[in-house]
Amino acid sequence: MPAGLREHGMTLPRTVCAALPCHPEEISAMFKTTTDAELAGNPIDEVIGSTIRYAALTSAAKLGVFTALEEGPKTLDELAAAIGASTDGTRAVADVAAVLGWLTLEDGRYRNGPLAERWLGKDAEYDFTPALLWAYELTNVMWELPQAVRDGKPAQSLWERWADKPEAGRDFSAYMRIKSRLTVQPIVDAVPLPEGARRLLDLGGSHGLHSMAMCERHPELSATILDLPEALADTGAAIEKAGLADRITLERGSFLSGDLGTGYDVVFLFEIVHNHTDEENRDLIARAAKALRPGGRIVVLEDVRGEQLDEHNAAFSLAMYACSGDRTYSLPEISGWLTDAGLSGVERIALPSSVSLVVGTK
Repeated sequence: MPAGLREHGMTLPRTVCAALPCHPEEISAMFKTTTDAELAGNPIDEVIGSTIRYAALTSAAKLGVFTALEEGPKTLDELAAAIGASTDGTRAVADVAAVLGWLTLEDGRYRNGPLAERWLGKDAEYDFTPALLWAYELTNVMWELPQAVRDGKPAQSLWERWADKPEAGRDFSAYMRIKSRLTVQPIVDAVPLPEGARRLLDLGGSHGLHSMAMCERHPELSATILDLPEALADTGAAIEKAGLADRITLERGSFLSGDLGTGYDVVFLFEIVHNHTDEENRDLIARAAKALRPGGRIVVLEDVRGEQLDEHNAAFSLAMYACSGDRTYSLPEISGWLTDAGLSGVERIALPSSVSLVVGTK
């Protein structure tokens, strides 16, 4: 996502969020600055305790602590040597990770705990190490949030930051790939294809999981994935491995301007619009509508902002603002882009996760 990972969706890493304190009693055990019983569970300790937990876990991932311990238990000196760090610093991070249950410390040796074995590393069914690495980068972005709020946008967008730090963009793409593996099947099950659909255009399709799943489910369907070169770096190999190279085509470029082609039965905009302004989204959907045949559909996958404040959506929208100055959008806003582009019958399809499908027909 250097200049272009903007064209991907992004979300708060739920693995990290799940590791943050949820109950006052957990916070007091993690960080407690008072002894007065009347101040038990005070919210300031909660904020500080959450920050410490977050910093310990993301730093442990960034330093390679969990990866080093996949090889087996290590003493403090062995662990510090394995990650190329000071012993005092390694102890400080590893001890908090152990208190939280991500590591264990027994007989002077650290090892990965049940949480790390379940969610991190090559033996995990879903290795969420990239989520922790993305969370580490998000911490750096959030540090400058007050400036972004004062000025109306961040001094530097995330993709501009990553132009000089491509490894951070790769971490984000890897996280999105893992996250999508958890949600791809319910999404594919819910997508309402037009009758006789043959051609899919997947804008910002990146890892290709959605296009591959659609083609596997619908044997007559072929797909074109349009995204930036760096976003598609590993996609071709994944498509080859799935045996779909004859049905899925990769186009390297930006969908932010220019002609998108013609004759498509369906166009996907999956977790994209929250990374763009209202004006950019209106233009993108207008061009996507032109790429559709009559009866074709645009399918938008988004974390839709509701009339009532929602904890996840509010946090997600704040992260988008810090990263790019953008935000989540409401159903009337998304529906307006679709109807203004000449589409009708707009419907919202709720999914088991926080996102929804918003569908318009030409």
